[in-house]
Amino acid sequence: MQDVMNIYEDYLAWKKENFNLISTLVKQKSDTIKRFSPVIAVVDYLYEKQLKKKLSEDEELIFSSGFDYIHDAFMMIDNILQSDFNNSIPLMEKCSKTINLLLYVIDFESEITESDELKKDIQKLYDLDQALNEYLEKKKNAPDEYFALLDDITSDIFTKNNIEVHTVPEIFYEIALEYNIYQENDFDVYNEVLNRQIEKERKIEKFVQ
Repeated sequence: MQDVMNIYEDYLAWKKENFNLISTLVKQKSDTIKRFSPVIAVVDYLYEKQLKKKLSEDEELIFSSGFDYIHDAFMMIDNILQSDFNNSIPLMEKCSKTINLLLYVIDFESEITESDELKKDIQKLYDLDQALNEYLEKKKNAPDEYFALLDDITSDIFTKNNIEVHTVPEIFYEIALEYNIYQENDFDVYNEVLNRQIEKERKIEKFVQ
């Protein structure tokens, strides 16, 4: 965890440095960042809270972990924006579906690479990662079938190894509920895009069988 004395200053400096990209995507409720919006919400909430009183050790850890996550996610999005979309946010938004899926893949890659037992199963995720980046380079969305493919890959890995994985956005969604940032009856925002596409593909598969 970063030095607590500096992490809040680092967060503020990072937001100022990336003000245009962050503020534009947040204000537009961009689909590009939709799946990890609970992380943004919790980190902002804790930043405002610490201005009034010292956070607990657990809250400091949550803030640090969340900041690390959104920092890396926005850095990836910014790289895609500049390298693939000529710094045009509207143009990038047209491929938000594929960027969302890529973020899912990267989340699962991160979880798996932390486990020595699962590293041998990660190649299919790397291949999917590469395929998605190739579509973004062409400024195109990947086929909807790729959502179901990710589900198949991860389900196979987790079932075979008898494990359950909770990604950072999923964990922070639960934290957001605890802080009443989101309400219990709000739609499960961190999984909305993925689940909708998987369900669509499963219906198609049943129809053609």
